[in-house]
Amino acid sequence: MAQLEAYDISDDRVQLGSGVSVPRAWHVRVVGEQNVAGAITARVEWDAALGRPAVAFAAVERAEPGVDITSQMLREVRTHWILARSALDVVTVETEDGKTVGAQEFLGEQLERDDRTTADAVDDAVAVYRVGTALSFPPLKLVADTLKISQSTATRLMSRARELDIAPEIRLQEPRRAPAIDPFSSGPTTPQYGGPGAPGGPSRGL
Repeated sequence: MAQLEAYDISDDRVQLGSGVSVPRAWHVRVVGEQNVAGAITARVEWDAALGRPAVAFAAVERAEPGVDITSQMLREVRTHWILARSALDVVTVETEDGKTVGAQEFLGEQLERDDRTTADAVDDAVAVYRVGTALSFPPLKLVADTLKISQSTATRLMSRARELDIAPEIRLQEPRRAPAIDPFSSGPTTPQYGGPGAPGGPSRGL
């Protein structure tokens, strides 16, 4: 199993609103990646043009003599996974009570919450959307998964947030596919939900 470590984390942080912040830059080292016989090093930087973090540099260092870095091996380097998985370790959220928590803890707390008013749902959706942006994870999908609603309901919540000028930066499209991470834990896959709240399911009155 791949082991990942974030280091050289910038003290300068980009504030995305809703208490969500991401370092302006950090480095990542990955060892044990399948089909990559060496250590992967990447530098992640906040990209204002993209409006999210991006991999600015990535390299593979061979593990030992007798190993050749081939184009096939380089194709196995999952830069989006490295970015998103490392962001889980460095993105933070300052909650209303003044506590600063990691992105994973924040999303877990939001996942467990089920007493939202419509106004709460808009505010929480905006915060989760901004966490998704900081993780370079499709933010509308993350809102739907976290609030346990359909993606169409998530879109309506975000449209409402734009109308209220709560989050004018919101872009109502998914910029990329979700990486193979579970944003609620350190597992390798994203969560799946069934029943009410699953994509295409009831909108829970929102």
